[in-house]
Amino acid sequence: MTKLWGGRFTKETNKLVEEFTASISFDQKLALEDIEGSLAHAKMLGECGVIPLDDVKSISEGLIQIKKK
Repeated sequence: MTKLWGGRFTKETNKLVEEFTASISFDQKLALEDIEGSLAHAKMLGECGVIPLDDVKSISEGLIQIKKK
């Protein structure tokens, strides 16, 4: 897989970085579903009073912007 940071660094990538970023291809495939789950979770947290409704609105707007991209 091509690295997102390819060409920017000359040293070999640390093994821990390789392991940490190994799921990027899966994350990309699940991104839309993950956003939908996060939207539902934020809504639930707001309805339960865990976070203020203004925060729910801000979080939701941000997630929708990301989804559009």
